[in-house]
Amino acid sequence: MKRNLFVAIMALSSATAFAAEMNAGKIHFTGEIIEPSCVIEGDSGTDSTVPLGTYPTSLFNDGGIGTQSHLTPLSINLKDCPLTSAGLAAVQLTFTGSTVLTGSNTLLDVSKITTSGTTAATGVGIAMSPDGEDTNLIKFDGSEGQVYIQLASNTADVISASFNARYISFAKPVTAGPADADLTVNILYR
Repeated sequence: MKRNLFVAIMALSSATAFAAEMNAGKIHFTGEIIEPSCVIEGDSGTDSTVPLGTYPTSLFNDGGIGTQSHLTPLSINLKDCPLTSAGLAAVQLTFTGSTVLTGSNTLLDVSKITTSGTTAATGVGIAMSPDGEDTNLIKFDGSEGQVYIQLASNTADVISASFNARYISFAKPVTAGPADADLTVNILYR
């Protein structure tokens, strides 16, 4: 009797184990690990030069602190980027540059880099904003979450983001001189 009960229990447990396997499913994990590949397409390799123009000191001195020059459009173009996917739909741009003299993370310091002259202008910095968002100034401290560019679905496509740059006065008096600045653009894949 005990032996028959043991055999019956074993047969029943085998049947439930077999039934569980019959209803089993599989999970397939898919994905891809990519080598970040976007390249900035500038007018000189990966570098670009944006002429902001020539302005008299009186524009800024007569107008007071916060006076702006005309907006100068510019674009940052990226080529050879990965294609859009569920795991990566966009790339993010961050910006870094010197802001010590202006005291503001939204105003680049100006200096004498390539423009002729003996000493750099003082009292002005360079600001940049996304096109159509002129009051939303870009931070030049490497802050994330400012600019995203949607990736393309075609390998040959160049993707881009448009901006406006301008001089803004931050102190009086504004003095004359070269007003150049360098800005580093970083591409984040997150």
